[in-house]
Amino acid sequence: MDVTFELEGEVGKRAAHRERVRGLVARLDGEADGFVVHDVSASGLALVDPEARIAVGRDCRLALGIGPRELIDGLPARVVRRAEGGLTGLAFGELSLRQEAWLDKLVLEIQKRRIDLRKSRQDAENPEDKKTHRVDEKT
Repeated sequence: MDVTFELEGEVGKRAAHRERVRGLVARLDGEADGFVVHDVSASGLALVDPEARIAVGRDCRLALGIGPRELIDGLPARVVRRAEGGLTGLAFGELSLRQEAWLDKLVLEIQKRRIDLRKSRQDAENPEDKKTHRVDEKT
């Protein structure tokens, strides 16, 4: 059975869910400086590249890190588009199982943290929602 669906307000097609990771930087082979990662998914990422230093169509390998700590390296990627605001989109190529698992885990962990944060904010805003009064309870 082939099932497709579309979310209301959904614009464009994404291959995978994207998340922002504060402090994540990408270093491309052949580039001295790193690029701030705007968002990342299991299928690609967007870099902040306001000077358009990275050409569309370029194949490269990149490393992802936070601060001086490198988290993963050797990710094959191709620059697929330039967008407004100085964003450059890269699609990952053939990933090893380790690389694929690492990216999946990164995105899922960020999603879980975002959901937990949203829930804790909602709980803090609605303390009355925590109280329950059941009429069917026997005293």
